[in-house]
Amino acid sequence: MPDDEPDADPPPEDPWAIPPPPPGGRHPGTPPAAVPPWAPPPPYGERPYDDEGPTVDPGGKPRFETPPASDPWRIPPQPLWDPANEAPPSEPTVTDAPLPSGWPAYHLPVPRSEPNPGPPAGGDPNATTVDPHATTFDLPPSATSPRSTPRPPEPRAPESRPPMPGQLPYGGPPGVYDEPWRRETAQRAGGRRRLRPILITVAGLAVAAVIAAAAVVVLSGRGTPHTSTGPAAKLAAATFTADPAAKSDGRDQELLGVASSGSIVVAVGGEADTADYRGEFLVSTDGGRSFRLADVRTPDGAEPGYGDTPRVVGGSDGAWVALGGSRTGTAVWTSRDGRTWTRQPDSTGAVFGRDKITRVARTSGGFVAVGSTSQKGDYSDAVPVVWLSSDGRQWQRLGNDQLKMSLSGGPLSLIDVATRGNTVITYGWATDAKGQIIRDGVWRSADGGRSWAAVDIPHPKGTAGPGIAIGATAGGFVAGRNASSKSEHYGVVMASADGSRWQPAGEIHLPGYGGLQRLTGSDRGLVAVIGGDKKVLLARSEDGRAWQNGGEVATSSGRTVEGVAVTAGATIVAGREDDGQDTDGVLAVRDTLGQEIPVDVSAIPGAAQPDQTVTSVATGPNLRVAVGGTNGDGAVWTSSDGTRWARASGTGEALARPGKQRLIGVTPGAAGWLAVGYDAARPLVVTSSDGTSWHAADGFDAGPEGHVATYAATAGAGGYVIVGESGYSAGTWFSSDLKSWKAGNGGDLAGKATANRWMRSVVAGPSGFVAVGGLSDPAVKDAPQGRPAVWTSADGHKWTLKQLPQPAGSLEGWFDKVAIKGGLLVATGTATTSSGRAAFAFASSDGGTSWQEVRLPRAGQDGADSSDHNSFVTAVTATPKGFVIAGAAGRPGREDVVLWTSADGHSWAAQSPQGTGLSGRGDQWLTGLTVLGSDLLAVGITADHHGEQPTLWRRPLP
Repeated sequence: MPDDEPDADPPPEDPWAIPPPPPGGRHPGTPPAAVPPWAPPPPYGERPYDDEGPTVDPGGKPRFETPPASDPWRIPPQPLWDPANEAPPSEPTVTDAPLPSGWPAYHLPVPRSEPNPGPPAGGDPNATTVDPHATTFDLPPSATSPRSTPRPPEPRAPESRPPMPGQLPYGGPPGVYDEPWRRETAQRAGGRRRLRPILITVAGLAVAAVIAAAAVVVLSGRGTPHTSTGPAAKLAAATFTADPAAKSDGRDQELLGVASSGSIVVAVGGEADTADYRGEFLVSTDGGRSFRLADVRTPDGAEPGYGDTPRVVGGSDGAWVALGGSRTGTAVWTSRDGRTWTRQPDSTGAVFGRDKITRVARTSGGFVAVGSTSQKGDYSDAVPVVWLSSDGRQWQRLGNDQLKMSLSGGPLSLIDVATRGNTVITYGWATDAKGQIIRDGVWRSADGGRSWAAVDIPHPKGTAGPGIAIGATAGGFVAGRNASSKSEHYGVVMASADGSRWQPAGEIHLPGYGGLQRLTGSDRGLVAVIGGDKKVLLARSEDGRAWQNGGEVATSSGRTVEGVAVTAGATIVAGREDDGQDTDGVLAVRDTLGQEIPVDVSAIPGAAQPDQTVTSVATGPNLRVAVGGTNGDGAVWTSSDGTRWARASGTGEALARPGKQRLIGVTPGAAGWLAVGYDAARPLVVTSSDGTSWHAADGFDAGPEGHVATYAATAGAGGYVIVGESGYSAGTWFSSDLKSWKAGNGGDLAGKATANRWMRSVVAGPSGFVAVGGLSDPAVKDAPQGRPAVWTSADGHKWTLKQLPQPAGSLEGWFDKVAIKGGLLVATGTATTSSGRAAFAFASSDGGTSWQEVRLPRAGQDGADSSDHNSFVTAVTATPKGFVIAGAAGRPGREDVVLWTSADGHSWAAQSPQGTGLSGRGDQWLTGLTVLGSDLLAVGITADHHGEQPTLWRRPLP
């Protein structure tokens, strides 16, 4: 058995080579994160869709229509193969042409067993109309995506709403991208909403702790320089500890595709948490025996932003490409060797529009990708599309007017592609209204995919009806069909040297054979994926003639197979597994005899991160309390000095309900502490008399419109107020003692489907309570309708609305935060402008009666990363010296902390603190601010494509 050469170097001079990244150290992160629901999603039609529950749309507005179920990467489901229901072929295509040289008809006999029908391949064909001319994709993971720490607001079209409790701001984690050979994962027990994000899991807290500890060591390499704005932040994964009894990492991961060439194997996917995801590339240079996290950069050597999901990958001979979803459309990555990847500019993926891409492969002249498009948007009128590229950086789209492919009886989608040199074959099918295959076909191109002609694949004895799997090896092309006899089901493999003339070459006989789902080939051999009873069977062959048992992968426990690759010494299966609590990645490796090759994916540095996020911090008498989440549950930490933090132990089941949950706001008051957040089904409200023992509060169930979210809380002389939203209306709840709660009233809270209202922050002052948020202004026609809004209340029960003007120079915007100092108020938010995002603020000197917009001076980096193009607010607080607004500036992947300070709320100065957790490669945000004596105490996040972890920053008051 030949061994692959580990660490084999790619060809030295390759036209597809990508310049190596510039010298200099990366600052890898490794931990967690978690985001409150105020992080708004991308515009309608740009996010992933969750098939269960209401839609989640841009920042602050309910939308209850069912979202489009179509997915640009989703292909129709393949029906169960049952020979008893197959009609004989209408036109027999068996040919008498001689068998190509080197392909004798021979199969390796194996023990037979009773017939077993194949498993279904996943997929939901239901869809609704979307704009066929749009140039954006529904996100992955899982999207979505969505960072688990508060993703800065990106105000969008107001006809939608912010995420519901427990739902990702972008409508859920990256969506499920079904493949013809996949099995649909069962729903979780109890009807809980199933999260569907991305990549390899860390199973258990012990591993998570190791990774977190490693992160501190690695990330501390950034150094901690002191600047005029105080010391650098501290990496705090070891400070804000996780739950030692946690049984899961609290994140959802999966692998979505895998490809191989020689000894190189690349698996792609990502990891999703409550609000965002990061795409990942796992690479093996020893034929699949071990993997590491590949490095990813932009063409200029910078850090890529979060939110991308690589989904299909292919390559060989020193040129690789991966395609996937992003917030802006289709993302494209290229690589010279599979080990280091370049995330190409958004413009590279624009040619793909909203088309579905199902496969990509390498040719001798570049790359070819196949898929389909739909004018209606629901793919009931699907027609094929092919994309060609010589280098992965420039793509040409060939529509069906050029391809001239067709099948009678239904829409045509291209499902698979195989290449040998510059010869390409592609497989497609037509489906009926129920998504059942009614006809299929194979087409061949001898010029790298530019021109195509239909090819007949024979129907040997025992085969009937549609259903073909295609592949290629160094010796030629192969195609497989399902067959049956009186005693068994089996597979018939045909071969062709050039893809035009085909003859039977071998047969696949395995115990429990249920249906051929895919053939994958490489220069090192072939592997067949076969459905079985609660498992996937693997068969290996060097050339398609003789097949042997290649092992099996269990699928009985919510496991799905997303992709398979073959090397000389191993078969690599990539996928995911849902155990009912979270989704974990699957990377199953089998040797040529079918024996397992142990690959400890949890030990791959940076491949999976434990959920560990701190979102808010507050100061009370003799106690500081920070809140967030770990391992998928809400979390509370306390400190007497702001330096040493202990995890609150008396939380019981209050912070461990089913589903993912986070605390996003906390406040002290006369009766004790109050913290709010969300979980997968409903608001999360917990109280404590001492900050250590916490109990769940009742009275926040969904109203008649079926949606309640709690975003922020405050305490004043009269009691406590929680704000958020209830259906289309702004929501408020009042309690004098933290024991019983009463919803607010007044017509100024009420919204409707065409003009909804929402609250995001609240403070208590001398005259009562002031809440801020936004509303959808029905008076605005043919333009974004989101506007800033302020509500005031003397008693926390009855509220009065005041709509403020649109921030200067913006398309729309609304408030996210508010702070108060005496009778002076500052409300802040992030607006959408013609060039990006911009932080804005309004001030009131009379307790919220009148407001004036104030100028936040420019801060951050120069050039394309300037805050002129991308600045946003993440936190605000009042201090003895005035006010501090925390935000960030720069493009995703290089977002650095910015502080705006003011003594009077009207005149502001900007600072750009430097150092660990505040600036540099990756994204840095401060998510919570409070005053501790003469210091400013902040919590936040630092993240790059290796992962993220919480930060803790203490500096003198500015």
